Amino acid sequence: MKNIRNYSTKEKILISFSFWPTLLIGIALGLTIALLMLQNPQPIYLLISQIKFIVGVLVALGVLTRGVSIYLWRKYEWSFTSNLK
Repeated sequence: MKNIRNYSTKEKILISFSFWPTLLIGIALGLTIALLMLQNPQPIYLLISQIKFIVGVLVALGVLTRGVSIYLWRKYEWSFTSNLK
């Protein structure tokens, strides 16, 4: 297993990029739902219809960025074993 100091800059960026989709999409989804519920005095069933599009876009964005990261991992034939245990 490579030590973190031995990763190239390209590898460090790709490793970081692999975690961004999950982090950013999760935060965006949570904030979207929280803000809609706080700012709208409507019942939850009406809020669900309003956020369907937003959730769909966020999921599509997450799938797209995950696909890009998987493609780049395979293109450069890199493997990463986390040393965070």
